[in-house]
Amino acid sequence: MIFRVLKKSSKFYVLLTGLLCILPLTLSYIQPVGAATKVYPTPIEIRDCIPQEDAGIIDYAQVPYDTSFAVLIRSDHGINLTAPDAIRFTIADGFHLPYVRDVKFDTFRVVKLDDDPDDRATFLWAVYHRSLEPHMPAHYPQNSPIYIKVAIRDVAGNILKPAPFEFKTESAASRAASSQNQPETRDFYGVDPDSGGSLDAGIELVEGELAGAKILYNSYEPLTPQFGPYNGIEKVNIEGSEAVGMPLSLAPHTVFDTPVKLFIPVPEEADISLVGLAYHDGTQWLPAADADGNVLAGGEGWLVPGSRVNHTDSRPALVEVRVYHFSGVQAVIGGSGTTEEEEKPPSHDGSGVTVYANCFINTTAGVADFGFVAFIGVIIAILLIYFAQHLKERRG
Repeated sequence: MIFRVLKKSSKFYVLLTGLLCILPLTLSYIQPVGAATKVYPTPIEIRDCIPQEDAGIIDYAQVPYDTSFAVLIRSDHGINLTAPDAIRFTIADGFHLPYVRDVKFDTFRVVKLDDDPDDRATFLWAVYHRSLEPHMPAHYPQNSPIYIKVAIRDVAGNILKPAPFEFKTESAASRAASSQNQPETRDFYGVDPDSGGSLDAGIELVEGELAGAKILYNSYEPLTPQFGPYNGIEKVNIEGSEAVGMPLSLAPHTVFDTPVKLFIPVPEEADISLVGLAYHDGTQWLPAADADGNVLAGGEGWLVPGSRVNHTDSRPALVEVRVYHFSGVQAVIGGSGTTEEEEKPPSHDGSGVTVYANCFINTTAGVADFGFVAFIGVIIAILLIYFAQHLKERRG
């Protein structure tokens, strides 16, 4: 009866088509029997990104036109990094046609943060280096919005639907202004024994309040670490934190293949045993590590856990840490934050997507919830049309 009535209206075919399209989405999140589960709220999460979402668009962040693009991924079941389509970036720069990059390209790198096999990586940075492109300009257009979609598939078949990111590169005038006040530095070479020989090059600041700051890195890095200008970053403004010395601006904005070793000066008047670290993500300061070297939520994916060493016999005293990527850092006293193991409190943007402080999370769970709600909505709409048509016939 219901189909005989509804066939009289063309709306039925639209609704039926919508129902058939949405029904697979409601079933797509059924996990395989025996699939492992963890405490994380969703199978695939994007925990952080470089640059930050909407950087240079909704704020005054300066995004270098040669910036790398990277996402920090947490996966319950693991991601097979030997499969090219497991992680895929689709890039639109407003000049070239949208193009795809994945692990089979030399411009695409993966940096694992856990000791997992390549066919089941659970915590990692996926990085695209525009500056390594051989057949297009080594930087994005200046003062232009850049759109990148990230698609991820794990070994259990869960799929993170393409998550859109957008940022805007700095203008030529802004870049010229930020390149002033470059500090005087010196380069040096020599194998760092504590790194197992992986760090064989370095750069040191030799003037100003931050003299003594050093970076040790692997000379085979695709992008060479360097110090940014003294005016390249503002002081810490975290409530309850007191800035110690000056902020240290670091470049380029990228994730390194091998975590670099960073030495941060601490002024004589400060007690190094009380000094924590704040990290600048390009848009804001975040508490990154406490005075004992424990990683706080803001330092997840930036600081290598357990890497802190206090050098009290140098002048100035130095805090040594290893970090995965660059933006800015400052020594601080006080401040609040949760440890890395604690989940960041989620908020919601009204779209059905869970949003974290640093970036946003788009998951198969969110897609499944949306599909289920839409499925119920279609059923209700069909019933309403049926009863309306039935009532009309009775009155006729």
